[in-house]
Amino acid sequence: MDYSIEHARVKEAIEKAQCSAPSPQELLSCIEGQLRGAGYTPVVSQLLDANVDPVERPEQARFIRIEAQRPGDKNTHIFTFAVLKPGGVYKALWLQSAVIEK
Repeated sequence: MDYSIEHARVKEAIEKAQCSAPSPQELLSCIEGQLRGAGYTPVVSQLLDANVDPVERPEQARFIRIEAQRPGDKNTHIFTFAVLKPGGVYKALWLQSAVIEK
């Protein structure tokens, strides 16, 4: 399977959804919902700080990292976003996606 094409479709769906929220957790929920809509099941989701460590408090989030599975695919898909806060509202910016092949 050509994952670059598949992940481009996921990116397009997430960007069209224009997820924004008053908190990083709600932003994460919006992105997870879009991934589910694209056929992925989020398995591990993390809010990360500027050092890419798990946050102690959600408002410290600078990145979101989601590991997801797709039915019939044994590989793990990783989606990474930057967390922006323009005007007091949290928004996600797609950074990258990757596949861990098993």
